[in-house]
Amino acid sequence: MESRISILKNTIALSIPNVLNPIISFILVLIISRYLGVEGLGQYSLVLAYFGIFATLGSLGLADLVVREVARRPADAHLVLVNAGAFGTISSLVAVIAMNAVVALMGYGREVFLAGFFCSLSLVISTAITYLEAIFRSLERSEYVALIYIAENAVRVVLCVGLLLMGFGIIPLFVAVLVSRVFGFAAMAMCYQRTFGWPAWRFDREIWRLLARQSATFASIAVFSTIHLSIDQIMLSKLKTIDSVGIFSAADRLLSICKTLPLAFSSALLPFIAKVFSSGTEPLRDLVIKSLNYMLLLVVPMAVGTFVLADQFIGLVYGQKFTAAGPVLRLHILSLIPFSMVFVMAQVLIATDNQAVDLRINIVAALINVILNFIFIPPLAEIGAVLATLLTIMVFNYLQNRYISRHLFRISLLEAGGKAFLASLAMGAVTYLLRDWNLFLNIAVSAAVYTCLAIMLKAFSPRKILEMAADFSSASGKRD
Repeated sequence: MESRISILKNTIALSIPNVLNPIISFILVLIISRYLGVEGLGQYSLVLAYFGIFATLGSLGLADLVVREVARRPADAHLVLVNAGAFGTISSLVAVIAMNAVVALMGYGREVFLAGFFCSLSLVISTAITYLEAIFRSLERSEYVALIYIAENAVRVVLCVGLLLMGFGIIPLFVAVLVSRVFGFAAMAMCYQRTFGWPAWRFDREIWRLLARQSATFASIAVFSTIHLSIDQIMLSKLKTIDSVGIFSAADRLLSICKTLPLAFSSALLPFIAKVFSSGTEPLRDLVIKSLNYMLLLVVPMAVGTFVLADQFIGLVYGQKFTAAGPVLRLHILSLIPFSMVFVMAQVLIATDNQAVDLRINIVAALINVILNFIFIPPLAEIGAVLATLLTIMVFNYLQNRYISRHLFRISLLEAGGKAFLASLAMGAVTYLLRDWNLFLNIAVSAAVYTCLAIMLKAFSPRKILEMAADFSSASGKRD
């Protein structure tokens, strides 16, 4: 029983920042869009896109390795942390230099370069935070991570909003980002010291060899995944304009909010999938199909409703300056469905020891996305970037499904989400007919229609919910 409570606690703790932080950050995005306009939002999003790529390079994707090693030998937590920290400091300093060199070579101008410079200074701190988080996760103290990340994000938003209200531009915002990262590191280091004690430095040759040996694989997975998700804004900035990045980012931020639910859900699935797999592929297939079924019941109507009401959502959230983002959001929201399935399928690959397959698929997806962006952005601008993303994630999902179907079990999209798609399409017709109504009234009526249709189609029922809860309980029981 104690093990089950621990699993539930850590699952909730890891899910909370995934859900709350994008919402908190979205407040800042709204303020930036109001005070700095399309160009300001484009600059902000562009610098963050570069930071995401080089933060991945700085940590070399080794956080999961740190989690694994400390979970296997918790007595060596201090030793792993200080050696991984020293190793990561070197790689992060290289990432700082590389990020500034790349941004300078891209020729965006003084404002973007200085914003990128101040943002890059937090790369070393971000790597340290990543490794500290890994120790907390491996020692089942994830609640501290959740609270610190939320507090750090709140500090960042308060500082940035204050600067914007005082009339400052994009450069001071990234000074505030740096300050908030320092705050997050100080808070996490303090919690670490109070919880586990203060680590003493001792060089360990074996840990350095392990980190060096594994860094190529883990960094490759992380880098190609990040490129696949972030390259659109960078390519838009060079093939079009910063304003195009701003329009794309306005739609992308709303999509990111919608992604938080399937991302948190799939993250929580991993330990259960891993344990069910030990009983064979048939129980695993049943759990995955049920999981996809319930996730798609939530995601598909969200995508259909946003597709119909995209212009109204953009107008409500961003105002008339971002009218061009309406068609972008309409197409972009469709990728929510394959994205959600990709999240779950990635957990299946990891849980069944198929990380190498996950790496190969990420490499293919990154290359496809770059090629499609080169093809579509010049004639179609933001729509081209969205189209590249949609086609890439569909190919990504297809490759995952093909491998799993050949080597593990067959997944039928009709079985996993047929009823959700049918009910959502019928709901979408109602939403379209009521498009001239008040937005919130339309959403309420459409949601009621969808719920009734889903019940009529027996897409969900109390019995099915209890069955899925039993699967999760059984999986957690095996952990005991």
